[in-house]
Amino acid sequence: MLLHILSVAGGAAMVGAVLLSALQTVVLPKGGLTAITRFVFASADRLFIRRRGLPARFGWEGLYAPVSLVMLPLAWAILVTVGFGLVFWGFDYGTLTDSMAVSGSSLFTLGFVKPEGGGLIALTFLEALIGLGLVALLISFLPTLYSAYSEREKGVGLLRPLMGVPPSAIELIRRTKSARALTSVSVWGPVSAWFASLEQSHTAFPSLCSFPAQVEDHSWVVSAGVVLDSAALLVSCLPEGDIDHVPEFMMVLAHGTSAISRVAAAAGLPVEQARPLADVVAQDASEVDIAVGRAEFDDAVAAMRESDVELRTDLDAAWNMFRLIRDSYEDAVLGLAGLTHAPPAPWTSDRSFTVGRPHFFGSRPLTIVRTPGSPSTPGP
Repeated sequence: MLLHILSVAGGAAMVGAVLLSALQTVVLPKGGLTAITRFVFASADRLFIRRRGLPARFGWEGLYAPVSLVMLPLAWAILVTVGFGLVFWGFDYGTLTDSMAVSGSSLFTLGFVKPEGGGLIALTFLEALIGLGLVALLISFLPTLYSAYSEREKGVGLLRPLMGVPPSAIELIRRTKSARALTSVSVWGPVSAWFASLEQSHTAFPSLCSFPAQVEDHSWVVSAGVVLDSAALLVSCLPEGDIDHVPEFMMVLAHGTSAISRVAAAAGLPVEQARPLADVVAQDASEVDIAVGRAEFDDAVAAMRESDVELRTDLDAAWNMFRLIRDSYEDAVLGLAGLTHAPPAPWTSDRSFTVGRPHFFGSRPLTIVRTPGSPSTPGP
C-alpha cells in the first residue's frame, strides 16, 4: 500500500513538474532555464558540441539549440507518460507495463487501451487534455522563437554593411564618419531599439543565444560588442566627451550594457548586472583591468584621426574613461562570445572566455576561464 501511495505521489509530482516547466518556458518565461529544460540542453550539448572552441560551421554546433528545442516537447511527453503511468499503477491498474500502455494511449489520444472505472477514465481524459495542451504550446512556441530570432538577425543585417569583415569598432567609426553619419540618430537610434528587443527576447528565451547566425562572419554577440566598443571609444575620445554632449552614444551604452549583461546572466554566465553609467565613470580607473591594452587603444585613436575624427588632446583621461566603460560590459560580451563560439573579431571573440558545459542538475552558473594573457579570471 505504501509503495502504491508513493507511486501516485511521485507520478503526480512528475506531471506537475512538466506543467510548471512548460508554463515557465512558453507561457510566462522568467529568464533562465527550468530543471527539465536545463537537463535537455545539457544532454544536447554532449551530443552536438564535442570539441569546445570549434566553429559551428565545421561541426554540428549549429544544430545544438534547434534540436534541443525539438527534444524538449519529447522530454515533456515522456515524463508525462511515465508520471501518469505511475499514477495508474498506484491506483492498481494491472502491471506497470499495462499502466504505461494506458498512459501512452491516453496522452497521444490513440485510445487502443481503455481502463475500467470512472476514476481511471477521468484520468485518461485529463492526460489527453494535457497532451493536446503541450502540442498547442509547441505550435505557438516555435513561431514566437523564430520571430525573435529573425528580429535579432535583422538588426545584425542592418549593422553588417557598417562593420566590415571581420567586424571592428574602428571600421564602424570610419564608415559612419565617411558617410557623415557619425552622430546621426538614424544610425544609433535603431541600435538602441535593437538592444532593447534583444534584452526582452533573449532573457525570456535564453536558448536563442545558441541559435546560429544567418551569416557566419557576423555573430550577434560580435555585432553587439563592436557597437559598444565604438560608442565607448567615441564617448571617451571626442572633445565633447562629457555625457551631456553625446546623448546618442550614451543611450546606446545605457541600453547595450544592460541588455548584454542581462542576456549573459539569463544564459547562465556568472556576470554582474550592469550599473548606471554615471556610477561607472565615477570609479577609480586604476582598479580596472580590461582585455584591451593601451597599445591597442592608441592604435584605435590613430585610426580615428586618420579618418578625420576630431579627438580630445588628453589621451590619458580618454584611456581611463574607456577602461571604465569597457569594464562594465566586457565580461558579458566575452562570455557570450565563448558560449556561442562566435567567429574571430578584434576586441571581442578573438579573446573570448572559455565557457564550461551546462550542468545536468542544479542552477549553478557556468564556469568561465579567461584566455591566456587576460588580466583576471571572473566568476566561479
